[in-house]
Amino acid sequence: MAEFDYQWKYTLEKDNLENEEDMYECNEKRIKEFLEQFKNKNWFFKKPSFKGKVCLDAGCGPGRWTCALQKLNASKVDSFDMSHEAITRCKKINPNAYVFDIMELKENHVYDFVLSWGVIHHTNNPRKAFSKLVSQLKKGGMLHIMVYDKRNDWFYEGYRGEPTQKRKEWNSLTMEKKLELCKEFAEKKGGNVHGWFDALNPEFNWSYTKEEIKEWFGEEGFSNIKLGDMGFNINMNGILE
Repeated sequence: MAEFDYQWKYTLEKDNLENEEDMYECNEKRIKEFLEQFKNKNWFFKKPSFKGKVCLDAGCGPGRWTCALQKLNASKVDSFDMSHEAITRCKKINPNAYVFDIMELKENHVYDFVLSWGVIHHTNNPRKAFSKLVSQLKKGGMLHIMVYDKRNDWFYEGYRGEPTQKRKEWNSLTMEKKLELCKEFAEKKGGNVHGWFDALNPEFNWSYTKEEIKEWFGEEGFSNIKLGDMGFNINMNGILE
């Protein structure tokens, strides 16, 4: 999609990342960052590595977590994203990276671990996208997702969550004006231009409660459902029975 291609091509410049200019480089920092997202005592992460695990990074972007899974000794990592620009970057570290739409996934229960980080809330039907992810998982495997938390929509001043007048205003802006607004938000509220653009620019920006997401896991037959400490977002995983 053009909106994501622009994001990955033009918002990763040093000035747009501030103190996080290496956040998409494949190095040892990615391991620490990845494991910090899973401080929820789920048995799956008590093991020191992903050795022997076949993993899917669904909506991988340039491959930040693909890199972490590789360095944690996953036996194989498949990665996909709708953005050609993101996959061009991801292929530099993972030859098994493809341009693909999550909604086109066919039932294929081959993965021990499926990760979808900040992805399904940008689809036109997040619940359907969730089921598509489940269709890739082995019995006994783990699905981990991160989605926007409805409680924090206020922080984005009407630009995120349910469609609003502010969203219409955003859509009418030129790309240059959008980046200027992201810079204003970063200066006023913290973060960086890249992060704000990532949060505001996608066509769909759905948000949910943790109860809603836990219900999805339950409906799909998951057990040991855990909520991570993620602050502004919902960070949840479970084991498929």
